[in-house]
Amino acid sequence: GKLKADPISDPVFKSLLQSTRANRKRRFQRVWEYCSKITICEADEGKDEDELGDSAQQKIGHGGCGRFQPAIRKEALKLFSVWKQSKDEDEDSGGMAQSEKRPLPASEVHTILKKITPEDVVTLGLSEDFAQPDWMVLTVLPVPPPQVR
Repeated sequence: GKLKADPISDPVFKSLLQSTRANRKRRFQRVWEYCSKITICEADEGKDEDELGDSAQQKIGHGGCGRFQPAIRKEALKLFSVWKQSKDEDEDSGGMAQSEKRPLPASEVHTILKKITPEDVVTLGLSEDFAQPDWMVLTVLPVPPPQVR
């Protein structure tokens, strides 16, 4: 669970975070709007070494995987991940661009939300103490006793 944008390497995202520091609701909205347009998890470049074998000083990267990210769509009460083919895959399939639509069960969503770090929770505009993202998926459904029903 990483955000698609990085405040260290992306100056636009950093200014967005600084301008919405006081209002969590507006920050959550702006971060979602900004990150929803990003379709690729940015990977770090390989480290270059000089002739003495010392690694050159690099800026801290995002730590991403470099893969395409799916679009999440909601149909009725179900979630689906829609994977669009990359340009490389389009050439392999003979130019036929089709997207793969896969159901996204609640257990998988809960696992993804559990992986969000506390730093990213604050960046999103949520409270670490009162609004963890994985708490927003019901894992236990309380049922009242028969006398109350």
